[in-house]
Amino acid sequence: MRLLALVSLLALGACNPQPATYAPDVERNFRTACEAQGSSAALCGCTWGKIAAEVAPGDFAALERMPGPQRETHPLTAQINGYVETCNAQLAPQIEPGADEPVPEP
Repeated sequence: MRLLALVSLLALGACNPQPATYAPDVERNFRTACEAQGSSAALCGCTWGKIAAEVAPGDFAALERMPGPQRETHPLTAQINGYVETCNAQLAPQIEPGADEPVPEP
């Protein structure tokens, strides 16, 4: 799954497995990997914002140390996938029924 690859790349930027906050290079690595896989900068930024606000860096680092199959079934992976879905919904253009053009948000 694309998100799992992104999550795996975040581990490359983590210097301390139990930091109090995310290091700037972790965010940069996430955004770079996310965009390299074809996601928009807006989606990557939104997803990262939710991760940074809701997932403790130590928990995220622990997830990264798990073997692939265990990481795929871990509840935190489902939580992060939920962030992606939420961000996709928030960023999707709203189209009125019968209209051909997206309606800009207020």
